[in-house]
Amino acid sequence: MDLSGVATLDLERLRAVVAARRLGFPLSRLALQGEGLERLAGEAAALNALGRDGTLVLLDTLLVERRGRARRPELVWTGPETRWSGARDTAVVLADLFHKATSTVLVAGFAFDHAAEVLKPLHEALKRGVGCRLYASASVASAFLKEHWPFGPPFPECHGFSPEKGVFASLHAKCVVVDARWVFVTSANFTDRGQTRNIEVGVLLEDAHLAAVLEAQFSTGEWFSRVA
Repeated sequence: MDLSGVATLDLERLRAVVAARRLGFPLSRLALQGEGLERLAGEAAALNALGRDGTLVLLDTLLVERRGRARRPELVWTGPETRWSGARDTAVVLADLFHKATSTVLVAGFAFDHAAEVLKPLHEALKRGVGCRLYASASVASAFLKEHWPFGPPFPECHGFSPEKGVFASLHAKCVVVDARWVFVTSANFTDRGQTRNIEVGVLLEDAHLAAVLEAQFSTGEWFSRVA
C-alpha cells in the first residue's frame, strides 16, 4: 500500500470518518466514494487487512510525519482532465474544507447562483457551532440569505463591499479560509457551473500566516459593512 500520493486533506478526512465510525469495516469502494474519498477506493483491501485500529495507527503515523515537513500547495481544478492528473476536484476540496471546519470559516465570492448543494456542507458546519463570515459585493451580500441560503438557521454573517462613490468596482475574489489554517484561492464561483462544469483553477494551502493575512484583508477593511 502506497499512500504517498494521497493528499493530506484526504488522509485527515479518512481518519476523521473512521474514528467517528461513520465508515464501517470492511471498507467498500462505494462507502469511500460516498465520503468524497474516491481516490482511496483502490486501497480499500489493504486498509481492511489492517482493520479499524491498524488503519488509525497508520493514518496517525503518516499525518505526524507530514506535519513535520514543509507543506506543498495543492492544485485544484474544475473541468475535463487527462487520464493522469495531479489536481484535486474543486467541489470535493470545497466540501472537504467545510466538513473539516471546527471553529471558523471565511468565504468571499462573486456569484452564488444555484448553489444549494455547494453550500449545504457549510450549513452543516454552522450547525456544529462553526462561525462563518461571508463577503460579497453589497447587492449580493444583502440578498444572500434570501436568494442563496435555503437552509434556515444558523446563518452566516454577511458583509457587503461598497466602493467609494463614483468608483465602479465589485468584489470579484473567490477564496475560503478555514480554522485560520487552510487557505483555498480559486477562480471558481460558488455556483454549480463553477464547481462542476467550467474550466477553473485554484490552489489549496495549509499556512497559518497566509490565513491570518488574508482574513485581515477582509476583516479590517473599512470598505466592508455587515448587512445581515
